[in-house]
Amino acid sequence: MSAATRWGRILFQLIALLVVVWGVTLSVRRSAEQLGNQREELQARADELRQQAAASSDPGVADDLIAEAERATASVRRFWRASWPHLGLAGLSYALGMLPACWFWRRCLAALGQPTPALDVAWAYFYGNLGKYFPGKAMVIVLRLAALEKHGIQKTATSITIFMETLTLMAVGGAVAAVCTLLLNIDWRLSFLSVGLLLVTWCPTAPPVVRFLLPRLQKGMTPETLRSWSDRITWRLMLQGWVGLLLTWMAYGLSLMLVLKGLPVSEGQTIAASQLWLSACGACALAVVLGFVSLIPGGAGVREVVLSMILTPVVGPVAALCGALWMRVVWLITELTVVGVLAVAKLIHGRRPIAVAETELGN
Repeated sequence: MSAATRWGRILFQLIALLVVVWGVTLSVRRSAEQLGNQREELQARADELRQQAAASSDPGVADDLIAEAERATASVRRFWRASWPHLGLAGLSYALGMLPACWFWRRCLAALGQPTPALDVAWAYFYGNLGKYFPGKAMVIVLRLAALEKHGIQKTATSITIFMETLTLMAVGGAVAAVCTLLLNIDWRLSFLSVGLLLVTWCPTAPPVVRFLLPRLQKGMTPETLRSWSDRITWRLMLQGWVGLLLTWMAYGLSLMLVLKGLPVSEGQTIAASQLWLSACGACALAVVLGFVSLIPGGAGVREVVLSMILTPVVGPVAALCGALWMRVVWLITELTVVGVLAVAKLIHGRRPIAVAETELGN
């Protein structure tokens, strides 16, 4: 590799990192604005109650209003705080939930003749996921391709595997959202929307469609190679993806449920665990899929609106919004943590042969 190529790659990685940081900052800023609006609403409610108490001629009613105003004021100070153990478990659940998706992507890579070491696939998957904070989501593909470039991958074929994994994840999410909203008897329009998202994201991943697209997208390959790839894109492969990604969405729902359980505003609420989990799974799935379809970086704003819409009837508006914001924070920190751990693992793995060689020379 020439020096110009090496420095060009470093420059590209730095630019990509700056773009991702910008997207993350924008997403966090919007979440902070929503949290500030919620705090102002609670403070306005407390002030209104005090005014009503001052205007009341009944001492008993005035005392009740003041007590309610004090509770509202206390909520202003602590309504957004969450239990750190619950947040930690939520992050762990999210991290575990991403593993089946990473596994399925590697299966798709192998199916299209792009076998890659597990560590490199994991690095490309988790590092590439940060590209969703860039407008248009195309940065996900760019980062994953760059991470696997050293393995001599076919870029078009690898891009197709990225679409297969991502669209299957969204299709399963649409199915989960449809089932959960139907079981919870929420607005039928949300169930209809979920089914529509399922169909839109599933159709491009159907094996006959992928087989049709392969020879038109992958130019320069021999008919034998294309035939081999097409034969390995089977319904069985997609079924494996659906089973694995169903586990992903169940873990994502559990992550949101743990966030909600850790909020102070959830204390004292008697909500059946099954209802809370169904609500969390449905809200999480629909919010993420809609955020993906919107092409807004990180689904900023879209996720919070959808989560609040589905969770409010179950946990109340304050817990719904706080849960949506904390979920975004927990997921972002988890993604960055996993990327950091994998970066260290790759560094150690990359130096191991050198260390072994030095030991052998010393002997």
